[in-house]
Order: sequence, then C-alpha cells, then structure tokens
Amino acid sequence: MIGRAALLVALVLQAPKAEMTRVPLFDNDRAVSWKSIIPPHSESTLHRHDRFRTVIGIVGGDLTTIDPAGHKTVTHYEAGKSYWQEPMPAGATHKDVNETNATIELVVVENK
Repeated sequence: MIGRAALLVALVLQAPKAEMTRVPLFDNDRAVSWKSIIPPHSESTLHRHDRFRTVIGIVGGDLTTIDPAGHKTVTHYEAGKSYWQEPMPAGATHKDVNETNATIELVVVENK
C-alpha cells in the first residue's frame, strides 16, 4: 500500500504544471487583442503594461499581481464585465498569479 501511495505522489510531482496561455485575437494599427487563459496556481513572468487597455472577464475570478518587492494586489474580474486599465508608472513591473483553484479567462484589448 505504501508503494502505491509513493508512486502516486511521484506521478503527481512529475506532472507538468499548467501555464498561462495567450491566444492572439487581432492586431491592427490601432489596437492588439488576445485571450488570456490563466490556470489555477499559475503565474506569468515579470512584465509591464505601457498602453491603455480594456480587460473583459470571460470566466471571472480573483487575479493577484505581485511587484518585485512582493506587494500583492488582488483584482476581481467578473464574467461579462469590462475594466479600463491605465499604463503602469515608468519602471514598474509585476507578475500575474492565479492563487485560486479555478481557471480565469480574460480578453484584453490594448490601444496602440
């Protein structure tokens, strides 16, 4: 019995971790859009947002952003609702983290 439990734990630990996915929707001279699929317990790399953008909740949830100093901000995205976001301050970066047990899906339309 202990052997089976150890094997199960080993298989779970070796299972590939789900990663965030960005699916391009359109890109023209005025805007670029993509769908972000954010699995449970996944995180992005550090990045920044230099442009104005609209974020639309497709499958809502609580998305945490964490800056390099470890400061956390949780944004609740409601399915079917849109959110206006301004560019980040100069030099600021963050990573997106889904600390929940549910997948979050967002459509982003970023002005050029």
